[in-house]
Amino acid sequence: MEQVTDNQQKYLNYREQMQRLKKAIGSDFYLEAIFIEYAVMEDRLESIIRHSGQWNYKDGSYVSIEIKIKKVAKIAEEKRSVAHRYFTPELTDAITEWKERRNKLIHALMKQQLSTEELRNVAEDGYSLVKKLCSKSTSYKRKLASLV
Repeated sequence: MEQVTDNQQKYLNYREQMQRLKKAIGSDFYLEAIFIEYAVMEDRLESIIRHSGQWNYKDGSYVSIEIKIKKVAKIAEEKRSVAHRYFTPELTDAITEWKERRNKLIHALMKQQLSTEELRNVAEDGYSLVKKLCSKSTSYKRKLASLV
């Protein structure tokens, strides 16, 4: 697997994954949608932390989504920070709640009976959060760039 190394590659990969996400939801492939949503959320959270200049982790090392959510929430606590405008406690709490619902489904997939409706709800909620997080992340990055 080749790692994406430049912004153009990242953009093309991101666009492809978002197309896959829409197609997965439209085709009732909710597990695939949830998988993609989780990956996009992790990526956007990491991007926010990196653009904040607070990525203190060794590149290539695994940093859990839980740590990333908490880090973004911490960055946004400062009322005078740019991040405070974009990443509300409601948003980070909603991401945490979605992640917990997703984990209950995925980690016990073979030990529970799941209805398509349950999977659809998690996938659709995740899609809504992904769109919101992506929008906020882009706006945040643009605002930071305008301040330089």
